[in-house]
Amino acid sequence: MDNFGLHDKIEIDNREFHVHTGVLIEHRKIISEVFEKGMFLISREYQFDLRSETRKIDYEFLQGVTEHFHNSVIDELEALYHIEERLERYRHPKSHYYLGVLFLQRNLYDEAIRQFQIAVEQDNSYVRAYLGLGISYLKSRRFAEALETFRKAYSMSEKYPDFLNYYGLAYLFLGDYDHSTSLFKEAIRLNPNYVEAQFNLGVALYKSALDGVKDPRAVAVPARVSIYLKQVRDLKKYRMHHWQQEFNQLLELLKDNNHDVILPQLEQFQLRLVDLMSDRVKIYEFYLRFLFGGKEMSIDTIEKYEHYFNKDTGENNNYADYWNDLGTFNLIKSRGLYLQAIQEFEKSLSLAPDFLEARQNLERIRSHEKGFLILLRAILK
Repeated sequence: MDNFGLHDKIEIDNREFHVHTGVLIEHRKIISEVFEKGMFLISREYQFDLRSETRKIDYEFLQGVTEHFHNSVIDELEALYHIEERLERYRHPKSHYYLGVLFLQRNLYDEAIRQFQIAVEQDNSYVRAYLGLGISYLKSRRFAEALETFRKAYSMSEKYPDFLNYYGLAYLFLGDYDHSTSLFKEAIRLNPNYVEAQFNLGVALYKSALDGVKDPRAVAVPARVSIYLKQVRDLKKYRMHHWQQEFNQLLELLKDNNHDVILPQLEQFQLRLVDLMSDRVKIYEFYLRFLFGGKEMSIDTIEKYEHYFNKDTGENNNYADYWNDLGTFNLIKSRGLYLQAIQEFEKSLSLAPDFLEARQNLERIRSHEKGFLILLRAILK
């Protein structure tokens, strides 16, 4: 038996998604990809261990692992729309922002735009939601709307380098090279190590040099485009195989002066690099599942998210957000253990109905159950 796979068609709110999951035995990897109308949306990977010291492959075990991973990708997608439906009944801009980020990470731009719009309607000073909205417009190539959104946020926020970089991109895609280069340079002044902005500045200078030139063949791709593209490639977050492959393909393309081919590829790649809080996606997902998932999260489910919160590499010690998130997670985990304790006291009583100590413990813990949940929801909201 060779590599094998699964396929499912999922219908959600008049949308049709196709989920394809394949097993690459040689690479010990399962890859699941989601498409809509033939357009690629997202991929998920799972590295597996065949649990065997021999070359013989346990296909039954592998089939089970593949089916579980395939179904988890489907459940993850369906859960977002379930949360969106439940969230409609609440005025909670932070949760709309979180959900917008989750949709954006899956390239579901219309849904992301809708959630970010609700967030800024409910809180018109929510700068991060404006940033998410602008990025969603950028990624969906609605550049004029992206520019207007960033312009609104510019007047109310600190000038963070990432914001200036994305604002500059909106100007660049609209052909305003003066404003775009000015914003890229300001982002670099604030963060000299911001190599994505350095790369974008190189592209802006390249496009500006081509603008109105009589003989495009006389214009070479600026060296800084390749130099900073290589530096972006070397960043830790882009070290996965598929990213490295894309970087190297683009670098090969830059060796020729075929501007008609190079420019569309550069533009597409610039938009690929646009990102929003990717390192916090699973944290946002966890919060939303707890608040609006529709059922209590089991302690097993909670513990699957623990490593996303507990990433103390030494660098996190000075970030207040890290400790706040970790404290909140541990409170939610305590709630899960609290509910598990109730079930265990109930099991004790089912075995021995006259066990007075278990009955007293159950009555005491239940008397505080509602207050614990109110506390948690107050902290999260």
